[in-house]
Amino acid sequence: AKTYIQPDSIHWDETTYRGDAYPVYAWACTIVDVDVDTTTGEVRVTDLVTAVDCGKALHPVMAEGQIEGGSLQAVGWATIEEIKMKDGSYQNDRLATYLIPTALDAPRIRTILVENPYSRGPFGAKGIGELPMDGPAPAIIAAIHDATGVWLDEIPATSEKVLAALNEVRS
Repeated sequence: AKTYIQPDSIHWDETTYRGDAYPVYAWACTIVDVDVDTTTGEVRVTDLVTAVDCGKALHPVMAEGQIEGGSLQAVGWATIEEIKMKDGSYQNDRLATYLIPTALDAPRIRTILVENPYSRGPFGAKGIGELPMDGPAPAIIAAIHDATGVWLDEIPATSEKVLAALNEVRS
């Protein structure tokens, strides 16, 4: 049984890998506010807004929940989550040693669902599962720059990295 039928108007050749591989794009934009302690380097994301072109939101509450949860995951990825290796082994291989954001770390998160039904999607919908991970990290790095004047070229933007960048500019 086939569970998905590609519309005739979308062409993709499995042999040559040519055609329209991504006929349904969903777009998103994220903006954040951060507080940066210039003495310690600590970054706190205080407000996050993501607008998502979701096609038709089939279940708006679940769509917003997906975006909110993914956004908090992205805040962690951008600010505190760091895989540490030593001699080829993970040094933080459990939740006791691998930091993830908690409810206390969560910023105010707001979601804007921009509904523009997609005629070829299921009931007009588009996929939004990955979108919350795309925007927060660059938005956070840009907000840190806006607050401090320093650019970081990698994530996570840990206190140590932010403080080192600030100290480099000061010296």
